[in-house]
Amino acid sequence: MTGLILLLLIAAAVVYAVFFLIFKVIWMIIKKQSNKWPLILAGVCTVLFCGAVVGGAVWGVYKVMKPFSGIMERVQTNPQPVYGQTVYTDPEYGFQLTVFNGMDFSDWMHFGEADVKLGIDTNVFKKDNAGKNIEEPVTLGALVRLENEPDETSVKALEQGLKANKDRRLEVNEMHRTSVDGHPALYVSGTVYSNQGESIPVWLMAAENGKHVYYVGILEVAKNGNSPVPEQTVQSLRFTAQD
Repeated sequence: MTGLILLLLIAAAVVYAVFFLIFKVIWMIIKKQSNKWPLILAGVCTVLFCGAVVGGAVWGVYKVMKPFSGIMERVQTNPQPVYGQTVYTDPEYGFQLTVFNGMDFSDWMHFGEADVKLGIDTNVFKKDNAGKNIEEPVTLGALVRLENEPDETSVKALEQGLKANKDRRLEVNEMHRTSVDGHPALYVSGTVYSNQGESIPVWLMAAENGKHVYYVGILEVAKNGNSPVPEQTVQSLRFTAQD
């Protein structure tokens, strides 16, 4: 913490020095000899500049964290672990998933043509009646909605891309065509390997619904084997409305 404060003070001093030199040069050009106004103006500009930087950083953090505010509020409201299965219904885009335990999702985040929701089993943030952390697999999820581009985002394009995959960090264990409410879909399970050789199992369902393709991805970080929960979640995708 002390090092960070020192670094910030050095940065502020550098900014102040730059502004002072700028105003000093201006004062020399207009043939003014006093250092008083360059010192004052440099100080004002440094305060405004640092305030803008801090404000921008705070706003950036707010924008990043805002989609997750609902999850945090629900965890605080219901601090007890949640077990069993429930049906998650998305009212905006009309689909359903069967989720397990404390799985909860963020608000939609919009990145150009991609809409994304991130999810986590919130039991990881909770404690049991004895006050101990819940020891169970950490389940993470992602919901993605993309424009249906036949050569890029369709089920067929995804299948072809995975078949041509040469990245050793991704191993496809199972992949087959299926359907979701009569719409073309692709189910995939596999393993992602980190640069350190650690393995993380992943499950994915992609399904077309009119003008869009919906992806449901689940990964599970488990200490003792894998559970059937992620596979059941991605395979439970259902559409409640025609896109």
